[in-house]
Order: sequence, then structure tokens, then C-alpha cells
Amino acid sequence: MSDESLDDKLLRLFPGKVVRKDLTVAIKQGANVPIFVLEYLLGMYCSTDDPDLIAQGVEKVKRILSENYVRPDEKSARPGASR
Repeated sequence: MSDESLDDKLLRLFPGKVVRKDLTVAIKQGANVPIFVLEYLLGMYCSTDDPDLIAQGVEKVKRILSENYVRPDEKSARPGASR
């Protein structure tokens, strides 16, 4: 029997595809974004067991969402939104 935990094995076998649901819930509460988009970004930037890299990844995901996702209440305030 191997000492490797299930989490370690999943991260090794499926790099970039493991999504921590606790991160999804934490970020989803502050963002009006589809879950599949959020999970894709978290898989890209937070699929690791290193807490420092996870924190950096979460910040990157939040930045990407703030720069590229328009909240419904901001739609009419943005230039060119009425097109």
C-alpha cells in the first residue's frame, strides 16, 4: 500500500483538473459568474496542495473575473453597453 493520499494522487494524475469546492463556494459568493467558468479558472490556477500557490491562484482568478466579467448592475454603466 502506498503512503500517497488520495488528494496527492488526484493532483498528480489530473494536473489542472482538480477543483477544490471550498474555493468555488468562497469565490462564488462574491461573483455573479457561471460555476463552470469559475471551476475552469480554479483548475487552471489553484490545482495544487501548496497553500501559497493556492492563495496566489485565488487572487489571479479574482483579478481575471474583475477585469473580464461584467456584473449585471454594471452593464448599463459601461461604454458601448447599449449596442
